Amino acid sequence: MDYKIISDRLKDLLSLKNEAVGLKLLQDNTSVSGYNSNNRYTFCQFIMKAREGNKLLATADNVACANGSSALGFIPVPEKLMNGEFLSQLGSFQKEGAQKTMESMPRFSQKQFSGIALAPLPEVDFDPDIIVLETVPEHLMWLALATIHQTGGRLEFSSSISNGTCVDTTVVPFLRQKLNVSLGCYGCRNATSIPDDNLLAGFPGDQIQDILDSLQMINEKAMPRTREKRAYARLI
Repeated sequence: MDYKIISDRLKDLLSLKNEAVGLKLLQDNTSVSGYNSNNRYTFCQFIMKAREGNKLLATADNVACANGSSALGFIPVPEKLMNGEFLSQLGSFQKEGAQKTMESMPRFSQKQFSGIALAPLPEVDFDPDIIVLETVPEHLMWLALATIHQTGGRLEFSSSISNGTCVDTTVVPFLRQKLNVSLGCYGCRNATSIPDDNLLAGFPGDQIQDILDSLQMINEKAMPRTREKRAYARLI
């Protein structure tokens, strides 16, 4: 599969300004080469750096955020996190609420994966397990519609406004094998360049072709009419 063509098509259909990021969940870190693992970042910073054009390898040794690293199964969950103390100290939760949030958080199993390779989607040399987008809500609206364009139904997204990148756009889409949209969290909005008006989304990489095909059909009528605001134009 030519991910340069796929990336160009995705960007064109949604009018994306940012590159999507492809993630490969690894059980053997030596299975990829040319991915930099020398720098320590939070996982949301890994996503940001990959979006900016870098090919990176996130591991237990270089994910700087214990919350993210433990959610990805790289390290055990620190007691200070699990009992709610850390999130309550940040001021984002009361201690009891923080503990409940941590207890209910989806996570990868310990050592389920040895690393995560990340690259801009047009430059991946693997079939991504997860594709992550950071963009404005309107783009994600069409993306979400594309996932149910053929099957119909309703969408449910999972978030606790904590671990907005590592859990919401990586763990949840992989475990559920469905698109998940995130409002972000204290961490990613503090540690990355994400604009205030952007959201995040992650979806299984093997769904990209169906999503693109659905976006193409949506783009034939619904998308241009909505973007032109034809009904609003008649009102004014």
